[in-house]
Amino acid sequence: MHLMHGLPSNHKLHPPPHIMFASHDYHRALALPENPLPRSLRLPEDTDQNDYHILRPEDVLNQATLRCFRGLGLKACDAALFYKKPGSLGIIHTDVSLEGGRWRKNVAAVNWNLSGADSVMRWYDVKTPGTEPDASIAEEENEWYRTLNGIHYGFVGSKTHKNLPKNKVRLLSDSPISLPTLVRTNVPHNVENTDANKGRWALSVRFEHDFDCWAEAVDAFRPLLVPAAGLAA
Repeated sequence: MHLMHGLPSNHKLHPPPHIMFASHDYHRALALPENPLPRSLRLPEDTDQNDYHILRPEDVLNQATLRCFRGLGLKACDAALFYKKPGSLGIIHTDVSLEGGRWRKNVAAVNWNLSGADSVMRWYDVKTPGTEPDASIAEEENEWYRTLNGIHYGFVGSKTHKNLPKNKVRLLSDSPISLPTLVRTNVPHNVENTDANKGRWALSVRFEHDFDCWAEAVDAFRPLLVPAAGLAA
């Protein structure tokens, strides 16, 4: 996949309110540039296939965005460009990377919804172990197999895939990702493109020296946190 050069560019699952967790435990909006791409880049055309590509941050982030990260003492180490076709529902998964021959859950990333498609990100409590990628073949795969992979659990609300039993999954939180957002990735989550007409292009940036916990990630981005209702930044 090559980024093109030029000008920049309904399923609902809601549990009863008493079992929803505080949204700030899973996502926090950030005061970052709403368009993180350099002016020389524009998104590829929408397609009929979901896809993702791993890119170097310095190739897909503009200088204003990189300066914001440097100001926090953070260095972006990879950027994942995800595409979901209209109406597409992603599998529930937890992000992992390989450390010392074992998969480590990645705590957090910064996400942008680049195309503005209507979509929602959801976080779950899943009572099944999930399927880990094969660590034994990691050295034979490319570096991104080791640095950005996932434990996969299954689907909820899918019309085309077998769904997890209702007693094995519980919704914790959900949110449209419209602003640049710090998102929690060490908890099972997925994204649904609820837009019937527009493909969802999203950029997800990870950092060197991943955080030890969600609270540490929030503290690292505290100067850029957009105050949420009932919360101080």
